[in-house]
Amino acid sequence: MRNPGLPAALAAVLAPALGAQVALADLPRLARERAERSRPAQVQALAPFLADLALDYRENQQFLDQRIAATAAIGDGLVPLLLEKLQPAGSDAAARNLAANCRRVLERLDPASFVEALGEMTRGSNRIARPEAIRLLGHAATPQAVQLLADLLDRTQGEELRLAVRSLRQLRAPAPAAKVVVALGSADRQTREEVLGYLVVTHPKQVADAVIQALAAERDPKLLPAYVDYFAGAVQEHDAAARALLPLLDREKLDWQDTMRLVQGLATIAPRDHEPTIRRLHEIVDSGDTSSLAVQAAVTLRALGDRQGITKLQRSLNEQLRKPQRRRDPGLYEQRASLAFAIEDYGDAVGDYEKVIEFSEGPAMTRRAQVGILRSEARRKKTANVLKVMRNSGMTPAELEAIGNDDPVFREVLQQDKVRALLQQMAKEPGTR
Repeated sequence: MRNPGLPAALAAVLAPALGAQVALADLPRLARERAERSRPAQVQALAPFLADLALDYRENQQFLDQRIAATAAIGDGLVPLLLEKLQPAGSDAAARNLAANCRRVLERLDPASFVEALGEMTRGSNRIARPEAIRLLGHAATPQAVQLLADLLDRTQGEELRLAVRSLRQLRAPAPAAKVVVALGSADRQTREEVLGYLVVTHPKQVADAVIQALAAERDPKLLPAYVDYFAGAVQEHDAAARALLPLLDREKLDWQDTMRLVQGLATIAPRDHEPTIRRLHEIVDSGDTSSLAVQAAVTLRALGDRQGITKLQRSLNEQLRKPQRRRDPGLYEQRASLAFAIEDYGDAVGDYEKVIEFSEGPAMTRRAQVGILRSEARRKKTANVLKVMRNSGMTPAELEAIGNDDPVFREVLQQDKVRALLQQMAKEPGTR
């Protein structure tokens, strides 16, 4: 395989000689001679770092990070020596520590320029070098590195297989997904976790059917949220995926937050008018639940073409709020506000968020309501109202700016001159930074 860094390296090394019409066949020999002449200087440069690099990284992380950075600053002339340190003759703790820390140095020295050497190590017999080389391939953003890692999937197992999958995840390489997903059938939980991590990052649509089969056989409930994340990011309007996920809505399959994520994800995973999904979501709304899960179920139903969920939940919330004992329940107002916001009734949302602030006795709920008002008024283009809430909210400029990190509409409002001026004024006030 061709080393992508070789032409540039040879050109730099031999530039002075090119004018003498050096034959192309002589370039590798001249490069080797140049490297041999520079080796003593590189050995001398690396020597002061070797004792430190033999320390256990887990116990000396802060110190070693500094030494690793200083070693890398010497330059890529150290690459041949560092590659040698990845392949120690012994296997004691010091040798393993040195190899691992040299690998951390090499991560900073463009592993894409020495992919061929890493490929040779992955095919070699040195038990320390192989996993370190596999890790380094995850930092080599080249098609050659992806191919080397894909080839490893066919001939490795255990830790090295997990490392190969992890490196492919780092490279965000969806092409080998068909090979990677085979390992989702492994009896080893850690291997399945690595594969799911890869699938969540790369979102390969072409393996959805295989992931559905794996989900049906999954024995560890702690891995179920990763399946939800994969399907939410990889597929749209997929009947089989939606059907496979619906059983996870049964109680105790997922925690509350992951159940929310699943209900939200079904808005795009399930086909429009998907009867099994619509029926199951109506069960949530019809259960009398007025929590944010019911709100999300109603919103997802709307996305799937069914507005009855919204109507039923609005009726249920209104009925609850008419009861004398619940007229001052800030939780009910918060859920009704969330529903109004989701269906773009921003004026109604503001009114209910104001009720939350009026009746709430807890700072967390009050803060959520203030954020809801700010986001609603931003969508109503009521800049004067946004400014008023900002002044009275007690939030710092940094906290207000943070709202815009997840809300592009509010982020646009933050760029207006009047809003910027207020933020600058607030930043000068004591205790608001």
